[in-house]
Amino acid sequence: MTLVQDLRSALPDVAVRDGLEVATGLRGGAEPELVVSPSSTSEVVEVCAWAGRQGLGVLPVGRGAHVDPVRDGRFIVLETSGLTGIEEYEAADMTITARAGTSFGVVDDALAEHGQWAPFDPPSVRTRSIGGFISAAAHGPLWAGYGALKNHVLGATLVTGDGRILRLGGKVVKNVAGYDLLRPVVGGRGRLGIVTSVCLRAFPKPHHERVLVLSDRSVPELLDAGVALGTAPILPVSIVVSGPLTELDGRSALVVRLHGAESTVDADQATLESHIRAPLDRVHEADSLLDEIRDRGGVESRCVEVSVLPSRLRDVVSAMRNVGFASSVVDSYAGRIRIGSNSLEREAVDALRGAAEGAGGALRVVRWAGDDRPAGTPQREAEAGLSERLESIFDPDGVLWPVRP
Repeated sequence: MTLVQDLRSALPDVAVRDGLEVATGLRGGAEPELVVSPSSTSEVVEVCAWAGRQGLGVLPVGRGAHVDPVRDGRFIVLETSGLTGIEEYEAADMTITARAGTSFGVVDDALAEHGQWAPFDPPSVRTRSIGGFISAAAHGPLWAGYGALKNHVLGATLVTGDGRILRLGGKVVKNVAGYDLLRPVVGGRGRLGIVTSVCLRAFPKPHHERVLVLSDRSVPELLDAGVALGTAPILPVSIVVSGPLTELDGRSALVVRLHGAESTVDADQATLESHIRAPLDRVHEADSLLDEIRDRGGVESRCVEVSVLPSRLRDVVSAMRNVGFASSVVDSYAGRIRIGSNSLEREAVDALRGAAEGAGGALRVVRWAGDDRPAGTPQREAEAGLSERLESIFDPDGVLWPVRP
């Protein structure tokens, strides 16, 4: 009996197909034995139990677009694309619960009907599944004004590697006394369990948004201005420096976003201009510019991210000669540089990692197509030990991601 036949015999209601039929993120690596698409939390439990009996690893994916090749081993892909739909939306409480395979765009559109939004802007965010987005905890520049994603995931349903169903958190902002088990799941990249539903905190749509740019400076000067804005008396909702932007006629620029009442935004702009002693130009039709910045360096087949103290950004950017600033965007408040290109070379990334670590920072490989994947900065010993202990509790049999690079 083949694995497909065995699974269909054991779980006749679960959708299953043979071979590699997921998005391009997995191609070029080991092929999964099966691709399974459960449609409920209980089916996810059954699939994990079946895989454990068969000695197979389980690789959970949303749409698969942000998954690197698996190098070796026997495993199945568990797609959450069958888990779709908004389960509950309490507009008055500003909370929304959606199943893991629901695209973020669907969630955001539902919020927009009530004048609300979820202020998260990593690359290609609208097409990402909500479960994959939460598992990756990819931060966009709006982190400066609205805080980390971990603060806005109020609850989640999680299936552990050994088939337990955990309902973490709740539907209110303060819902935990003691250790918050939800926190390590957000950004856990599926190693602690498979997210099947998520409750997010929503926000009122800003009454007024203003996008300001400074572009008549060199890149080092733009970086200095961006870092300085992070110490201003008021904080913009995002501060980024980007390489040449099509929407600005090929100019590099410091781009700042302000939210609030129009009179407040007027005062905030004056305060920022005084703080950096330079005028900021207003962009009246900014949607295309913001989309370009959001996806810059984050949708290509090879993407890395550097984190460093904001005061050391200049040092790292000066070491990017062989990588190129044109495909980069810098979140100067967070001290984060995202670099993406289809032609990134491993040697250049290795040199950049050395520069980042020399500045007290770290480099993470976000996505890398090809067999020459560079190494990222390893976890500190204490962090690695904590991760291993958490994984042993949530996934004692090592079912989830056992063949991950």
